[in-house]
Amino acid sequence: MTVELYLKATNERNEKHEKHEKRRPPPGMAAVIHLGEPGRPGYLLHHNLARLPAAAGLPGQAVSAFLLAALGVWTADKFLPRSATPDAWTRQITLNLPVSPGWLPLASRLSSLLNFLTGDDWTLKLREAPLDLGLKGQWPSAWRPDGVMLFSGGLDSLVGALDFLEAGQGLLLVSHYDFGQLASIQQSLAAALLRHYGSDRVRHLGIRVQFPEAPELSMRSRSLLYLALGLAAAVSFGAATPLIIPENGWISLNPPLTANRLGSCSTRTTHPFFLEQLTGLWREVGLVNPLVNPYKNLTKGEMVRRCRTRDLLRQLFGESVSCARPVVSRWQGGKAGPCGCCYPCLMRRAALHTLGWDRGEDYVRDGLAEPETLAHRGRGRDLRALLLAVSTWEKSPAEIEARLMLGVDPEALPASLAAARQVLDRGFREIAGWLRDKGPEWVSGYGN
Repeated sequence: MTVELYLKATNERNEKHEKHEKRRPPPGMAAVIHLGEPGRPGYLLHHNLARLPAAAGLPGQAVSAFLLAALGVWTADKFLPRSATPDAWTRQITLNLPVSPGWLPLASRLSSLLNFLTGDDWTLKLREAPLDLGLKGQWPSAWRPDGVMLFSGGLDSLVGALDFLEAGQGLLLVSHYDFGQLASIQQSLAAALLRHYGSDRVRHLGIRVQFPEAPELSMRSRSLLYLALGLAAAVSFGAATPLIIPENGWISLNPPLTANRLGSCSTRTTHPFFLEQLTGLWREVGLVNPLVNPYKNLTKGEMVRRCRTRDLLRQLFGESVSCARPVVSRWQGGKAGPCGCCYPCLMRRAALHTLGWDRGEDYVRDGLAEPETLAHRGRGRDLRALLLAVSTWEKSPAEIEARLMLGVDPEALPASLAAARQVLDRGFREIAGWLRDKGPEWVSGYGN
């Protein structure tokens, strides 16, 4: 069954745009989603997008259209539960979106890219409409950054900010949050960087986008929203301003650990193929800001070891959170904090272990200290997969390489696979070293 949603980009204070978009949505819509004022029919996206600066002319319209598309995709991703589908994963989603003229011929290609990102079957119905998201006309000061960096509050984004600031770069850190604890983490880390480097070197822009109707938690499309917010900021400072994604190469490739994690069951948020195809679409509509991931060939452990200021990283890394579900324990009546059992927490621990900074007590649960973890259906899922993957890599690397989706032309496949193989090998050795040094006997014997 196809579920169709309709995104309305209206501003009740702008009569011209309101009149243009006032026609009724087509019949059969599962939901109408809008960015307008509270009290309108349909589902309201809560946001503070007015904090974003705006670019003038065609780039401004093109980036506004992409931001609206990202908002619509992210909302649909959260709105439609995967559990309601026959395979409990793949949804058929049709999304009606208002766009600027340059995006109209790109609907099919953008749909295909969304299929790759989320594992669903997307159909985009694009309609030309005037776009006014209420973005600011200009940055409120004379300060200009050398680059715009996505700043999630995780360990990778902290290392990235430290590296660029230590190198003398001026950064605008752009964050997205949809709940208060995440905002607090981002603000605390950004404030620490501001105190250390000064406001002439670093500024922070936290953007709130919340959708209260959110039964689905997999959120494979969140990176699209993050990229759109960062791009909107970068474009406003000129076409030469780069958008920087500080993400380690292991998680960008995100090799499926087991045969049950093929396809989009392993996230593709910063996958090289996804980023390459996306920037190709941007260029076709006139958005030419460079998109840079300077860590695409490094493991997470290599990122932290090579940080330009290890002393400051040691002071701040404990405030960063790399957890997939940091508030779950609070919902269950326990203390809030990184769970210690999810895949991002395990990868973070393995990376920090390379510096001797890993401590199980920093997490709600120390997954390596509880023998019952492996047998637990939920808490042990990612540890079991990681142990099996390490064992498989040591015995038969080709089996894991065969699961990779590189998405490149056949001519480029040998070189891409060779580069990926190097990152995977160093990453697996990093994980195996952590498990060997910190894991008890019941861990080391699993999968062998």
